[in-house]
Amino acid sequence: MALKKINTWIAMLPVLMLALMLALGISACTNIGASAKPETAVMCFDASLLNADEQRLADSLLTVALDNEALFTFVGPLKPMSTIATFYVEVARPDSTPRGGRTVPKQVAGDLVRVEKFQRIANAMRCDKVRFILQPFKMASGGKRAMDICAVRIDLFEKMLGRERSFWGQWGFTPETPPETVASVIEYEQKYDRYRGYGYLFGYPEHAVTFFVEAARSEDTAKKFVVRDFFQMPVASGREGHFVYAVPKGYTPQPEDLAVQQQAAKILAEYQVRRPRYLNADSTLRARQLLRDWYRDMKTSD
Repeated sequence: MALKKINTWIAMLPVLMLALMLALGISACTNIGASAKPETAVMCFDASLLNADEQRLADSLLTVALDNEALFTFVGPLKPMSTIATFYVEVARPDSTPRGGRTVPKQVAGDLVRVEKFQRIANAMRCDKVRFILQPFKMASGGKRAMDICAVRIDLFEKMLGRERSFWGQWGFTPETPPETVASVIEYEQKYDRYRGYGYLFGYPEHAVTFFVEAARSEDTAKKFVVRDFFQMPVASGREGHFVYAVPKGYTPQPEDLAVQQQAAKILAEYQVRRPRYLNADSTLRARQLLRDWYRDMKTSD
């Protein structure tokens, strides 16, 4: 009889343990011993899992990022997201191919190898709250689809989603929503929502975002282009056409615009001082090391 009671008790142990875990707020999937181990530190922009060719491409992408508007995403509180590069791949289903089919065009296989390479690099290029994402465009033409490689500063992204909760909340987005989800949904949304969403993601001020959306709405109604000026922030690769937003024709820059311009100029000046120290003999840039050291210096000064 006693043996039967013991066996019954042993059989009930898993159930009792689960009840205890739930009472204590511990997930049944939690590794209880994991908390005793410190989290493994990951090096900024760790490319150790990439091959030599991918490592060179990663440095090239980071160089393009720093020489252009993504500098203000990696460094400074100006742009939650920036486009680094756009490439085109023949992965889109041609218009002549019926929708909903299981198979895709034969040429996709080769281009998907290229996409896989960029995705591996995007996965590796992260540091604390900064990372790359691969963003496919909704529009496709001639069997080709454009794909953007973007840099996202997670703390700025989260802050922006919280600040513009009245807009992003209609999709159920909160500051905890992953940037890949937000970018993919807004890319496939109706035009005016897409314009406003990208305006916020790219760090444009409210007046510029609203002007662009309303100008598009007016053009659709009146069938007449709304003339405009552009407010520019220089980058290392040029003074115009990079970190830029549209404003009404004859617009006088306001303190908000000038503050963004001055902050961008300060970040650019610091980059131009640091950049020559990281040039290789062949003039390529050790971009990953530059950013690691810059982030270390910023943490030291905080």
